[in-house]
Amino acid sequence: MQASGHLTSSLQAFHLDHPDASWNDLREYLLTLVSSTLMSADDGHPLRHWGDMYRSVGVTPSPVSVLHGEGVRAASESVATPMTFDVLSQLYMADRGGEQKPTTLKETNLCHKVVAEHLGGLDLRNHSRADLVAFRERLSVGRMPSTVNKLIVKFSAVLGWAVENGHLSKTYDKKLKLTKGVESTRKAFSQAQVIKLMDYANGLPETSWKRWLLSLGIITGGRLKEICQLTTSDVVITESGLIAIHINEVGEGKSIKNKQSERLVPLTDGAYGFDLPAFLRYVDLTRHSGNESLAQIGYRPAGEWVNQHAIPAALGDCYKRGLVFHSLRHSLASLMQAKGVPITYAQAVMGHASGTITFDTYGAGVPVEVIAEMLKILLSPNQL
Repeated sequence: MQASGHLTSSLQAFHLDHPDASWNDLREYLLTLVSSTLMSADDGHPLRHWGDMYRSVGVTPSPVSVLHGEGVRAASESVATPMTFDVLSQLYMADRGGEQKPTTLKETNLCHKVVAEHLGGLDLRNHSRADLVAFRERLSVGRMPSTVNKLIVKFSAVLGWAVENGHLSKTYDKKLKLTKGVESTRKAFSQAQVIKLMDYANGLPETSWKRWLLSLGIITGGRLKEICQLTTSDVVITESGLIAIHINEVGEGKSIKNKQSERLVPLTDGAYGFDLPAFLRYVDLTRHSGNESLAQIGYRPAGEWVNQHAIPAALGDCYKRGLVFHSLRHSLASLMQAKGVPITYAQAVMGHASGTITFDTYGAGVPVEVIAEMLKILLSPNQL
């Protein structure tokens, strides 16, 4: 069968929707499709009959003629329908969009829109490395390098999916991300500053959530939202006797950044002066009061307190703008990197990769006992 170039996309879509279709089924569908397209006497422009399908891919159909042999009509000047990023994005989101959280989905759609605008009508079936380098240069105009790389990551995700699903045979996006000027604008605390923060936290009442909000951020590297939504049931004791916080989204109103963010993070008694028995007393007090949430204030008020009051007050003259709660996460990550902690261990603590930490009865990866021992050594007073 000599398929018209401009019919390829529709035939491919039919095959994807009907993977078990026989040769006769495909042949019959093609004949029906071609016949319905060309049956009109005034079909000088097939777009008249193909409507939105051609508008969505931005292609101008070529003239057609009838070929003899089983009545198949083919394009005498066939022009393959361009596989633009806009087309691939729609296919990708139809397949993968349901896996994304609403906030991530919104961000992905916005990124895809920007990428599509800067790629224009480029046919990704025939793209070159030069095409993508030029695309990166267009993206870089007026944008931070980190933003450009974020867009490229979204772009590459679609290309990788397209290759896996047979839409593209090859891509040239490897090592496309910018390497200069992408240093994080987020600042990290020095170890001396972290000690000051823990001293400040320990000066707050044992019954104050603010003390534990700051303390847990210091020793776990947890995100502000992850810490703020902890419940009494999220403080767990493993079969081996380890005490950890279970970062998850089980429960009304709870959410985590992505599925890789669910993890157990052991609590290290004595780290920077962290008082684990005092924290457990706070958990018991909260539980006996009938409350499930450990937080006494909401996420936004907590952020305002810790970023605008607690951190500046604790650091005094050594406080600098840009040092915020999230800087604690960078500080712990930097410390693990400096001490040569294996990347899989660091990912298990930070929640950056899937399958990196073992739960008591499920999961796979680095055992939580190994993570606990690593943190005990890393955060011991002799190491800091």
